Amino acid sequence: MAKMVQDVMSKDLRCCSVSATVPDVAHIMTAYDVSSVVVLDDEGFLAGIVTRTDLVALRGSEEYWYGLTAQHVMKTDVVTCTPETPMRDASKTLVQKGIHRLVVVENPDGGEKVRPVGVLSQTDIVRDMALSS
Repeated sequence: MAKMVQDVMSKDLRCCSVSATVPDVAHIMTAYDVSSVVVLDDEGFLAGIVTRTDLVALRGSEEYWYGLTAQHVMKTDVVTCTPETPMRDASKTLVQKGIHRLVVVENPDGGEKVRPVGVLSQTDIVRDMALSS
């Protein structure tokens, strides 16, 4: 039986609000040793993502980033999948898009907005491969 994203993804999601400051986002990354933080709107829906690479790029403008929030620096074109996505498809998406993670989402209301329920990273995939031997 083929594995699905829900079998491999990390459910220990690290999130912040759109109003979290850049230092707050950096603190979450360092405290939990993660390379991205999912940004939520006021209703708990996916608003964007901030990655470690985004923060490193900001550091080049040291005088500029101090007053910024997650909303200012997040990427809003987040690549997502569902828990039921086959791992084969998720892996292909990561490679084709040249990204390191997919935010795993559910759409409980059938509307436009989605709720994040996990993250599938390259590390999760490699860990699963190692455990499959």
